[in-house]
Amino acid sequence: MGIAHYFHTDNLAVFTRKLTAAGYVREETHQWVVYSKVLSHALEKDYGFWLKPTSRKPAHIRVTYQLLKGGKPLQKLANALKKINANYLRALPVWMIKRRIRRGVREKRWEAIWNFLTQHHELIRCFEYPGDDVLTEGNHSFNLEVSSVVTEQVICFDFVKALLAAQDPYGIMRGRRKVDQPSLQRNGWIKRYADIHRKWGWQPRVIAREIQKELREGTWNERSKLQYNLADNTICKIAGFKLTRHSLN
Repeated sequence: MGIAHYFHTDNLAVFTRKLTAAGYVREETHQWVVYSKVLSHALEKDYGFWLKPTSRKPAHIRVTYQLLKGGKPLQKLANALKKINANYLRALPVWMIKRRIRRGVREKRWEAIWNFLTQHHELIRCFEYPGDDVLTEGNHSFNLEVSSVVTEQVICFDFVKALLAAQDPYGIMRGRRKVDQPSLQRNGWIKRYADIHRKWGWQPRVIAREIQKELREGTWNERSKLQYNLADNTICKIAGFKLTRHSLN
């Protein structure tokens, strides 16, 4: 169990009514009143305070967390969110794939992310909301004190990374497929350029020189601006030209 934070409330009666309305269950143990709720079948959140609080105000509230089954349900949720994120990333226009995915498909995949975040919003708030002051419930952003066990903290980190990717898909573009590596994109462009201009009747030596010029200036890909300095022989091999004595003269 991790003791995440403490906070104060001016009106304890109103606060406990809100907890009851939100589905928290009240228990009394060792002079403590504890309101508990299981969130997304993965984490139990508890609010606790003294059974006989002092006359001074505001009331002092302690918040504790406990991952269920050693964090396995939370890891399962993290894996599910990462899978949804990956499906959406592959549908973005900036993602280089063989076939462009339709806008309707992309919107459905974004809707799947939104549905996940909405369904598990109470669980997510345990990790991401900051506190304003001691009179409101809160803790530092992306709370990792949910668990004091190292193995469970690793699972929390994994879940937070999936949340980051879901909130800003353009910001995290890790794990791209091998076909999307810069060198493979470059080689694919060379082949396409050579095929098109060969149909137009250009000679291999002219095509190779034009390709070399665009590669050196970085104008072959307006998005990446990557520059390459490849020899004519290398360009011809990538383009599929048969290397002869007269092909490059």
